[in-house]
Amino acid sequence: RNYQGTMGKLIMAICVLFSGFQIYTAVFGVLDAHLQRAVNLAFGLLLIYLLYPGRSSWSRTTLHPVDLILGLIATATPIYIIVFYNELVTRAGINTSTDLLVGLIGIILLIEATRRVVGWPMILVALFFITYSFLGPYMPGVLAHRGLGWEELVGHLYFTTEGVFGIPLGVSSTFIFLFILFGAYLETTGL
Repeated sequence: RNYQGTMGKLIMAICVLFSGFQIYTAVFGVLDAHLQRAVNLAFGLLLIYLLYPGRSSWSRTTLHPVDLILGLIATATPIYIIVFYNELVTRAGINTSTDLLVGLIGIILLIEATRRVVGWPMILVALFFITYSFLGPYMPGVLAHRGLGWEELVGHLYFTTEGVFGIPLGVSSTFIFLFILFGAYLETTGL
């Protein structure tokens, strides 16, 4: 989307806050990895839902209410990790029903955000491996595994640093964003 006026200024403010957070953590590095990645994901999801319409027929100059609602819900799921971080760490893998619901919503909205930005091929790969995690007992030979329940899958994907908050998001939140920010600075200043 290409916003003008107040919405354009709001998007710019979100981007400036996001950049400020990234610069602050790069200089001082005061957050645990999981917290930094959660903040990075929250900003990223909010921007994706505000900037990429859910349907190609939706306006490119105004925000559709569905995108706003999904964006706020998607942003709230990593914020849940930030707010309840100490409790989640203390429980260490023993997720409550609220944790699992938030994690499931977070995974679904992350898949939708991926569809908006990258498209269906990446979604199909992700869905294939999610399906494989359930169908392990029915697979032949070396492909077989004991399988996972949805609680185990959501807990592992959303509440550890081995799923959504794994190495790719870690590299993005610590290195890639800063390189992109520096490149944008060089391009804008004409260097």
